Amino acid sequence: MNRHVSILMWLSRSSFWKLLLLLGISVGVQAVWFFLVLSGNPLASLEELAGGGSLAVPFLVCFLLASALLSATGCEMGTRSGYTLRRLSVSERTVFAWQWGYNSACFLLLWLAELLTAFGLCTLYTMKADPSLVSEQTLFLAFYRNALLHALLPLEDVFFWIRNLLFALVLGAACAVLSYRQRRGRLGWEIAAVCMTVLFAFPSELGQWEWNIIALALLAFLLLEICVFVWGKEGSEDEKREV
Repeated sequence: MNRHVSILMWLSRSSFWKLLLLLGISVGVQAVWFFLVLSGNPLASLEELAGGGSLAVPFLVCFLLASALLSATGCEMGTRSGYTLRRLSVSERTVFAWQWGYNSACFLLLWLAELLTAFGLCTLYTMKADPSLVSEQTLFLAFYRNALLHALLPLEDVFFWIRNLLFALVLGAACAVLSYRQRRGRLGWEIAAVCMTVLFAFPSELGQWEWNIIALALLAFLLLEICVFVWGKEGSEDEKREV
């Protein structure tokens, strides 16, 4: 058990505080940008503001940087990650499994942070905007009609809740397998494909299932490829060479 706790401690020391800093910067940029746009156009509707770049662009940059940060954790690029992990006397597959779970939790944290940021800014809009632009349904309709807001808070759209969880699961695996491959002198390509797929499919309006089903099928294939690589014959041979 102590070895497994040590893996989690190593992961948190390597990336967790950096991730929190990244999230904090993203939230700050979004808040400043949002209110600058609102002050420049006080008659803008909430959907117009949410549809601009004040929320989407910082979130996109934060997502890509978080993916890079989590992917780099465990890579032997100027660090002694391999030596550290070997000292823990645990298998590489165990490290991969813990890193997969940790990464997925980090992506869920990213989703939660962006959801709270968007909801908070939209709520402040209803308090600050011209009363003629606000009604009891303003916030509700914005999260229904805007693709990014609806993706963050799908309301009763169960499909998108499940989709977001699956996105986090596959993103976590893709980040973990990059360092797993890199420690073997191989190229981890899956994270690029997964990030492109998620970025394309994530902003989704109500009932927009077709492209998401295609995206989930592609991600399922990539996840299967990752699992086969780690737990298949090739991974078994790597484990034997390390013993």
